[in-house]
Amino acid sequence: MLNFFKHNYLAQQIVVVVMAMVLWLPTFIMKPELSTGENNIPLYNMLISLFSFSPIIVKIIAFAVNVVSIFLFNSMLSANRLMNKTSSVGALAFLAMVCSCSELHLSLPFIFACPFILMAMHTMFLIYQTDTPENYMMNIGYFIALASMFYYPSMYLILWVLISFLIMGFNEIRYMLIPVTGFLIINAIVIGITFIFGDVNLLLDSYSTFFKDISFSFDLSGGNKIFLLISSLLFIVSIMKIFGGRNSDNASNVRKREGVAIVLTLFSIFIFFTHKPLMSNTILFMMYAFFYSIALSDVRKTRLANIIMVLMLLYVLANRYLPLFGIMI
Repeated sequence: MLNFFKHNYLAQQIVVVVMAMVLWLPTFIMKPELSTGENNIPLYNMLISLFSFSPIIVKIIAFAVNVVSIFLFNSMLSANRLMNKTSSVGALAFLAMVCSCSELHLSLPFIFACPFILMAMHTMFLIYQTDTPENYMMNIGYFIALASMFYYPSMYLILWVLISFLIMGFNEIRYMLIPVTGFLIINAIVIGITFIFGDVNLLLDSYSTFFKDISFSFDLSGGNKIFLLISSLLFIVSIMKIFGGRNSDNASNVRKREGVAIVLTLFSIFIFFTHKPLMSNTILFMMYAFFYSIALSDVRKTRLANIIMVLMLLYVLANRYLPLFGIMI
């Protein structure tokens, strides 16, 4: 199976889309109410309210965004030389991990924010390859702010940006202020529009409530605990393989990108355990997929990797379809 996805032709792309349809089907069969939430506004709540007459439209849009994110994720890895350019392993890993939640509708805020987070990551990987990084830095702030309009925990990623700048050598104050300025501009525009057309106090209270409600939790079902444990162990194995097997000829660029991704993974772990429901914070599993993809793209003996990948996919399928019969893992 892995050898098939080490290519990126039309056949692989079609298979990825079909697999996405299969994993999303239970979300369309089940009809949970899509409600607005104080920690998901303003753009997510606006979208839910706009299509309140037909939640199926929101799900179709979310599915389309998820498919776009799958190929954007794969392209980001290939474009930054983190994975073979002719591979679709990244698409497979991303699909399996991000769609692992049994109640995928709870992950919709992250799914809508995901393209902006991926664009912020890709832009972050580009800034040290140009003589004028300032425009890229401003764009990163814009992307993080837009992501936070759908998925509030994305606000933490502005701290990830600042730490990543230190890793890449952009440690001057003026560099630090650029993405923060971009982030604040988008938020100021949203607050201004809300002040004119909506209830600005409600918006400001939602910001306040989000930061006040931070508390660590481990509220997971037995099956999800096992999945988290196994996926975390595979993440550690992937990290060991990546940093233990890479040649030094591309270390200068690739190592910085991997270091930036590790910092983002640490923030993802923090987000995962501090915001309920925990399994809806699939940004963590997206980052696991990031390192799985890099590790799998270099695998030559694929038998064990194929077995692990098949078992993971079977778990995800079971986690998605068994709830249709009232069975929760």
